[in-house]
Amino acid sequence: MAEKKKHDRLSRNTLSSSQQVTYSHEFKMADRAGGFTPKRSK
Repeated sequence: MAEKKKHDRLSRNTLSSSQQVTYSHEFKMADRAGGFTPKRSK
């Protein structure tokens, strides 16, 4: 189990460029949903 956790952490830190694009896109969507976008600060 410990080995798998270590591997998961490593793979998360070394995302492929396509994965990074997807991640950044999803994070932007989440930020927008949470109202954290710099464009609309409350």
